[in-house]
Parts: sequence; structure tokens; C-alpha cells
Amino acid sequence: MRAMTRGLIAYFRDCLAEDGGDRLITDLFAQSERGHVFFRADGEQAPGTCRWLIPEQEAQRLRHEQSAQRQERRLMAGLFVVSVAVDGEGSRRGYVRAPLLIAEAMVSDEQSDTAAIEVDGLRYNSAVLDALAESTPWVAELDPEQVNADTLARVLASMDNREYADNARGFPRPRSGARPRYTPAGVVWLSARSPLQRSVLFELERLAGGEVPLSPPLRQVLGEPVPAPEQVRAAEPDTLPASLTHAQQQTLQNAASQTLSVINGPPGTGKTYTLSCLTVDRVMRGESVLIVCSNEHAADVVRGKLDGLFGEAGDLILRAGRGDHRKHLLERLDYWLSGEMALAPEPQRPALLKRMDSATRAYRELERRFRRDLRRAERAGARTGGLWAQLRRWWASRRLLAQPTLAQQWQQLQASVEAHQELARHTLEAGANDNLATLLRQRRNQLSTLSRALRSRSGALRQDRFDKLDWSLLTSTFPVWVVSAHALSRSLPVNETVFDLVVMDEATQCNLPLALPALQRARRAVVVGDPKQLRHFSFLARDRQQALSIQHAVTEAPLDLDYRDRSLLDYALDAVASQEAVAFLDEHFRSHPALIRFSNAEFYSNRLKVLTRLDDRESDQPLRLESCPVTLKDTVNLAEVDLVMARLQGLVEACRDLPDDRCPRIGVVAMSRALATVLENRLLDRFELATLGRHNLRVGTPYAFQGEERDFMLVATGVYPGRSAAAWRYLERPDVFNVAVTRVRHRQWLFVGEGALDERPQGLLARYVATVAQQNDIAISASPAVEALRRELVGVLEGWGARCELDYVFAGQSLDLLVRHAGGALAIDVIGVGEAGEAWQWQRYRLLERAGLALFPVSALDWSHRRDVVLEQLQGRLALCDAEPVSARPYHSLRWRLQVLEAPRLQQLLGELEQVHGQVLHWLDQRFLPTELTYQRYHDGVEQLQRAALAELEGACVLLEGIRELDEDIDADIDARLAACRAAVEALSRLGKELALLRQEDSGLQGALDDVLKLADRVSLYQR
Repeated sequence: MRAMTRGLIAYFRDCLAEDGGDRLITDLFAQSERGHVFFRADGEQAPGTCRWLIPEQEAQRLRHEQSAQRQERRLMAGLFVVSVAVDGEGSRRGYVRAPLLIAEAMVSDEQSDTAAIEVDGLRYNSAVLDALAESTPWVAELDPEQVNADTLARVLASMDNREYADNARGFPRPRSGARPRYTPAGVVWLSARSPLQRSVLFELERLAGGEVPLSPPLRQVLGEPVPAPEQVRAAEPDTLPASLTHAQQQTLQNAASQTLSVINGPPGTGKTYTLSCLTVDRVMRGESVLIVCSNEHAADVVRGKLDGLFGEAGDLILRAGRGDHRKHLLERLDYWLSGEMALAPEPQRPALLKRMDSATRAYRELERRFRRDLRRAERAGARTGGLWAQLRRWWASRRLLAQPTLAQQWQQLQASVEAHQELARHTLEAGANDNLATLLRQRRNQLSTLSRALRSRSGALRQDRFDKLDWSLLTSTFPVWVVSAHALSRSLPVNETVFDLVVMDEATQCNLPLALPALQRARRAVVVGDPKQLRHFSFLARDRQQALSIQHAVTEAPLDLDYRDRSLLDYALDAVASQEAVAFLDEHFRSHPALIRFSNAEFYSNRLKVLTRLDDRESDQPLRLESCPVTLKDTVNLAEVDLVMARLQGLVEACRDLPDDRCPRIGVVAMSRALATVLENRLLDRFELATLGRHNLRVGTPYAFQGEERDFMLVATGVYPGRSAAAWRYLERPDVFNVAVTRVRHRQWLFVGEGALDERPQGLLARYVATVAQQNDIAISASPAVEALRRELVGVLEGWGARCELDYVFAGQSLDLLVRHAGGALAIDVIGVGEAGEAWQWQRYRLLERAGLALFPVSALDWSHRRDVVLEQLQGRLALCDAEPVSARPYHSLRWRLQVLEAPRLQQLLGELEQVHGQVLHWLDQRFLPTELTYQRYHDGVEQLQRAALAELEGACVLLEGIRELDEDIDADIDARLAACRAAVEALSRLGKELALLRQEDSGLQGALDDVLKLADRVSLYQR
């Protein structure tokens, strides 16, 4: 079985190399190419020749240099050095001076004075074929892997022949316009490896060659049966400085108990946060964690999330492989080794762990009491049952009133959790300091060896020094390493036991061979991704995959050898030991509910709980459809491009006066490469680089935006009547479409050519467009409440100036009462009265808490027996300095009655009256002192008119509440009262404007006041 596993590694290594691992060789004499040894080449024998002799002295030199730089360079052989000028514009103008045939080579002993250069097979150099194709078009049709004598002779015949040379001077650069020429020379030299070869292919060669034992997660993902890990400390979610869902807690348990586990995280579900919590848990259990990301940007994002959780213990994290990380690490090592750091005389972590245990027990006890009293509040408010039920209600009420109110208990619980989380951060920091002190006291020489290894410029020397290190001690000092897959080999040795756990982030975008070296570095692995999103991009032909599988004898392997279409996540999902090893994250924190609704239903079976902002039904539509005329140039609709740029210009202009840190981030997704190119060129012509930076503004296909998000997103679909079937197929590929529409947080514009949807009315795009018309239905409209407790609560809250909404749906939960005030929101859970009196399940409290929504539980018992205490606490939660402003008191009860009556005209008029009344009082306070006679005169008149107008509305309300069929003139009476109220609003409005525009000369202010006083008298007289 192990031989099959190593054969699979070799197979995937070659797939990766042929899919982009080889660096193009365009100039044989560039600085990256060195150590040339030339020999004569024969065109007739070349295709079948795989062995040439060179002097032993030269062979020894090549062996030595290759051994010293085996990670940076590889030995290459080539035949027929071609020189050809490349005519073009700008950066495309130049030349190619390189072998026509190339292959990776090795040196073997032959005789005492000679050695042999051997290759497995020659192939055409793609860079040379591309250059020759400008003058000889048929060359472009050649398969680089298929070399035969007839084709080679034909290619050579298309060029001029130059005399043999054995040094660089014999191969001058070609002049522009000159015919291509070749020299019948062979060459062997040391060529610089591509970054991919240096970082991944070299290590895959070592793994396939049996140089190191293979790790358990690597063997499992390649189909080997692997036993469960032993002697691993179980996860303890309660000790973390974070609140976790059930699914997130499952990921922590899996990371400890499974050799290979998977986190399935749809867009915006907190994958990065989850893997960060998982990392903290493992570190607190004394383990080391390697986090490998698909690119450097993703690694930076993960590091930032970890910093937020680790707090002052951030020195535990090492961001390796980018920029000056090595310099920073060396500075820290030098600081520690210099003796400048003060070491604690005794370990601090054990004492903190005891405090952690006590804190955990304390908040768990508070949680138990709160959940118990929630149940008691339900029983106390029940209205059914016999004598025994009544006794139980009496006992529950008595016990409940002996405890703090539910709101107080919830607040105490939250404070206890926050204190516990802060203590967890201190424990992390203490553990780091204790480990460092131990290392400096007991194994200081290991840090010195690491310092020397990091300063080594030679890959071979660095590798040798790395191999001598005791990495378990080093990873106890830096237990968390964050690195990209490409930079992994520059940072860590490819050994089995370096880390306890490796986390592979964005595994959907990662092909399997790119991940194997990372899996090799740990005892257990967690793979994070979303099977509904885009895979890696590959050009490797399927027949070439088949040929490589035959070459490495792995056609009977126990896994699907589809390098091209299957990602690391796919292989991991196939390889996990049980379904329990897969956790699905189901809470969405990114997009406006209207923007994630389609993907939630279409791709995730409505399993996502949307925990984004509380939607204001009066706000702008988050999803907008822009219908575009059709003006084609080639396959691009230029009218669509114009509309996208106009919308983009408007967004940028609207944010011109905002500071940089408040500017929204904007993206443009183009659903074709040609459209993206045109938009990108327009973008660079239209906006300055500073503007692009302020908004993080970029254009790209869905592939460019996977793993990223923007505040605003413009989606250019590029479709129109007559668009090709291939373009439609790409647009409506589920993974492409899902990524394209889930990158946005707040607002999205969708650009579609006029009439395009008529051609595919049932397609993904048409179904998505249909959601635009439905988006205003997200929140359930508040129905009139029947419970007395809620009526009384609403009356008080609106009297304080708050806005209340009943039965509001948020995060898939129906809130008894949502209170908005001063830009914030508070959810009230009413317990113990009617249908609204059932307490929320404990998980609902935790869910809404994670969504950032403040909670306030109110039991009917507390409301009836301790109302003043409840109101005082409620006032404090809303941060109100005046619990009942005088100006708000007259409105709340009337507004509630009108809401029940469903009288929109009266509600609108009441709102206008409240608004203009407040404006007049504001300008009175601005223009006069309360002690002035003028102020008192104006104020009395305004208040008199306000009371008269409210009385008119209340009279209309009474009429509407009566039996209208008994009075035929009731409608006329209501209209008369509304007319009187309207006149009062207009009079107050005029007075407010005059106060706002107060001038020295007679401005009409006195006339406005006279109108107010006269109207107040007239309305009051009418009421009598």
C-alpha cells in the first residue's frame, strides 16, 4: 500500500509540474541560468538519444553545485540552441535564445575521464515554439510532448544553420528582422527552479522518493487506512475567549479526535473565525498548529483574525513566508538570546489555569440559573391546568421573585462570560512566556541553531541546519505558524512531526499536490472550504493525466485521479473516516439578507441562518437590476460597459468627502474575460490610483474575487440576445454564479442586456433576477399585538422616543419586540403571557448574541411585581438620560391605537405633527432663553395648538373604534377633524420656518405666531 501511496505522490507531482510548475526558458544565458557545458548535437539521432558524454571534471562541478543548491536549481539538458527575434510592441519586443529541445537531466559516472548526461525524454521548449510561430505558423500546432525525427527535421529546416559554438560568445542576440537560426549544439546547465518548483515540487520529489516517513493525514487523503490519533487532549470550548455555535464546537472536537476532518463553510459563515478559535483551543491544550492558506493575502487575513483572539498573546503567532518576517523573527531571537528579556522566576500558567476553572464554573452556574428561571417564568405565566398546576405556578412565582430579574441575570451572565474570555487571553500569554523561559533556560542552543539556519542563503545548508533542529521545542515557543502554500518550504522542513495539527484554508481552490507537503508536516489535519464554490484552474489535458497515471502505475489506486477537476476539499470529503468528521457552518454574517437569500435557497437548501444587520424596510433596495441597451463590439456590450462605469463614477463621487477609512470597498465582477479586460482598461483610464486604493476598487472574473468581499458590488453579466451558448453555460455554472453573487455585504447592482432573459427564462440568472421583486418581503410586517404586557411596553418605550416593531424576523427568529433607539437595537423576549410568552430556547439567546443583537428578557411576573425595577434596567440598556421626555408623552398611546386600527392616513398625520412640533421647540430653544417673556408666549401657543390637534386625532380615533354602521355622517366628521389637524400642522410648520430664518427686520414671525394662537383657539372652541 505504501508503494502505491508514493506512486500517487509522483503522479500528482508530475500533474502539477506540467500544469504550470515549469518555468519558461527564454534565454539560455540569463543570470538565472549558469554552469553551461556544451557538446555537439546530431539532428538525425537527437529524438532517440537520451545520453551524452561530458568531461568528468565538468560533471563533478555540476554535481557539487546541484547538491549545494538542490532546492534552488535543477540540472537541465537541451539540444539545438535557437536564436529568434520577437517582433512586437513595448514589452513584447525582444528575443528568444534557448534550446529547442529540453529535459531534466542527471549525471552518472562513465569512465575515469568522462561522465554521462542522461534524460528520461526530450520535449519541445514551448517558449521557442511560440517565438518561431510568428514566422512559421504551423509550428504553433505542434504538441510539445511529441518529438519525432521527421517533425524535428522540418522545424530545423525552417531556420538558418549556424556553426557550432561552445561558449556564450558564440550565441549572440538576434537582430530585429533577422531569420531564425539554430546551432547544432547540446548543452547541460543548472537552471533556476520556478517558485512553484522550489516550494512544492522539490518536496514532492522527496516524499515520492521515500526520503521521509509519510504523515497520517497525507496517507489518509491518498486512500490509506489510518488509525485514530491517540493520547490527544480533548477540546474544551468553554475555556475559549469566544462564543461558539454547536457546529463550531464540533469542529474543535474533530480537530482533536480525527486524523482528517472537514469544515464545510458557505460564504460569510465565519470560516476564518472558526479556524482561529480552533487554533486557540489547540494552543491552550499545549499543541502546535500550522495554518496554510492559498495565497499571501488570505494568510494576512487569518493572521489579523488570530490577533483579535490572542490579544496580548500575539507573540505566539509567527506569520512566515512573506516580506520581512525572517528579519522580525531574527530580531526576536536576538532579543531573547541577548539576555535583555526578564524571565519570570516561577511559571504563571498553572495558577491562571486554576482561576480559569473557577471562572468557568462561575459562569456555567450563572447560565444554569438563568435557564432555570426562564423555565420558571414560563410556568408562572401559564393559564391552564388544575389545582396542582396552580400550586406549581405559585411556587415558581415565589422562587422567581426571590431572584434578580431575568434582565439582571442575563447582564450578569454576559459580564461573567466577558471576564472569563479576558482571563483566557491572559492564560494564553502566560503559557507563551512560560514556554519561552523554559526554552531559554534548558535549550538555548536550539535557538542559536535556528538563528544560524535562518541566516543561511544556501537552500542545502539551510535544510541541513533545519534537519538538526528540535522543532518540538521551537513550536512550543511559536505554537502557531501562518504561511501560504507556496512559501511553506522556505519556512519549515518537510518532516512528519513538526506540528500537531495543520489547517488547510480555502481548500476548494487548492489542488491536491499543492497541499501534500503541508499535510506531511502534521499528525492531524483540518480541511476548510465550500464544495459549492470554484475549484482551482487547470489546463492539464485529460489524456495527459491518463498517460501519467499509467507511467506511475497508479491506475488501480483507491481514489479518483482527476487532478484537473477535483480539489483538496473533494479528496478530503472522500477520505474522512465518518460523517461526524464533517462540520457544516450554518450562520451567515456577511451579506444583507436580500443578497444571500437566493444562494441560501438555491445552493444550501435554506440551511443558513442570516445574522446580518436588522433590515430597515424603508432603506434603499440592496439588490438593483440595471437593464442595458445592446451595442456590440466583438463579443462585448459597450452599452453595458458605459452603464457600469457611470454607476461606478456615481458611487465614487458620492464618497468624495468621506475619510479614507470610511470609504466603501467596491468591486466589479465581469462574467467573461473579454468584458473584464475592457472594464479594467476603462477603470484605469477613468480613475487615479489614489481613488482605486481608497475603495480597494478592482475588476475581475469570479475567480479573482473568491475568498474576498466588498461593501458594494457591480456584477456585469455580459449577456444579451444572441449571446453564445458557451457564455451562458459559464455564467450559469453553479460554482461560478454562487461566487459571483455572494461577495457583497451591503448593496449589489446587476447589469443585464435588454431582452437577454427572454432566451433563458428558467435559468439561474432569471431566477436570481426574480428575487429583486421579492426583496422587500424579508421582514414580516408587525401584526397588532393582543397581549397587555406588550401593549404596555410599547406605550412606555415609544413615550421614551424609541421605535417598536412587533414579531420582527431576524436571523430566522421571530422577535417578540424589536426596539430601535439612537441608532441601536434591542430585542425584548416577553415571557409568561399568551402566545408571545414562551421563552426562547437557550440556543436562540446564544445565536442572537453572536449576531451582535442586545437582548432584554421580561417576564410577566417581573412586570407585574417589579415594574419600576424593569423600567429602570430597560432605560439603562437603551442608554436613555430622560426616561420620558415631555414632548414624547402625548404621542405613544395614540400611535399604538392607530397601529391597531390600521389607519395609515392618521398615522402619517400624527408623525408630521410630532415632527413639526419638535422642530418648533428646537428653534425656540435656539433663538430665545426660557426666562424671556417672548419664549414663554411662543411656547404656550405652540403647546396649546399641539394639544388641540392631538385631541382632534384622538376624536377621529374614537370614531373609528366605534360601530360605524350606526352613524351615516361619521366619515364626514372624521374628515373635518383631520382637516383641523392638518391646518394645525401647516401653522406649526410655518412658525418653525420663520424661527429658523429669523432676521432683524419684520420677517413674518409675529404673523405666524398670531396664526398659531388664533387656530388654537378655534380648534379648542370646535372641540367644546
